[in-house]
Amino acid sequence: MDTLFELLRLEAADLQHKFQRASVSGKGTPQEVAEFREHAVQDFIGRFFPFPYRVAKGNVRDSFGASSGSIDCVLCNPAHPHTIDTQGKFQLLLADGVDAVIEVKPDIGDGGELERGLKQGISVKRLRRAQSSLIHTGTGTVFEQHAFRIPYFIFAMSAKANVLDTGREILEFYSNNGTERLDQADVVVINNVGLFVNTQTPRHFPWSLPWADPQKVGWFFADWRENTLAGFLMHLHLVPHARMKVQDDLLLPYLNQAKFHGLTAVGAYPPYDPTKQI
Repeated sequence: MDTLFELLRLEAADLQHKFQRASVSGKGTPQEVAEFREHAVQDFIGRFFPFPYRVAKGNVRDSFGASSGSIDCVLCNPAHPHTIDTQGKFQLLLADGVDAVIEVKPDIGDGGELERGLKQGISVKRLRRAQSSLIHTGTGTVFEQHAFRIPYFIFAMSAKANVLDTGREILEFYSNNGTERLDQADVVVINNVGLFVNTQTPRHFPWSLPWADPQKVGWFFADWRENTLAGFLMHLHLVPHARMKVQDDLLLPYLNQAKFHGLTAVGAYPPYDPTKQI
């Protein structure tokens, strides 16, 4: 599948150029710069999750009355109602029709930008789906609870020069704020660098590798480098979607062939207790 990964490497370069062009095209108007960058990520997601998926922007609401902050990129399940106005914009985004959300942050090496992205994620994670896409037993395990939350991603172009310093900042933010693991982000993507992945339980651990940490719970850095977009798409498929899938995702068998260069455990907050994990 070298052709697919070559295509994704070109997509990564194209996203980089679009982010740079946004700085020039929208110079002096920060809102335009942000919108150009959001549209670049929305277009990328839309090509790999084509109709009847839809990609939108806005606040997500659940059936219990809660609402998130405005999200840059909302991946709507094909079952989501077509609540679109004459300008093609979603007027209403429902938690039970949202597969995942992505917040776009050009540089999370800036601690303020990272913090804003993580806070936005908490507003998303506090939403609840009325139904889960899992066939579950109703025992309330962490694995089942996670499927009632909306998967939250941050997509960034750059981070700290030592990327693990960004991982430690993520963990420090959650520790300082006492954020429970289920209220934390799922994945933080740094284009052409790698992914920070938050595994909730050993059942979520997506790797079978000789160097994988046996702990299997908490934050890990996956060193994807030039194949980072492949890892990004893979995790968008692996997180619990809003509706049960009749068939396996078409791209997963191809994306699973992507190679990355190593896995580093960053840590877990709260500290992992194997006696309380199911």
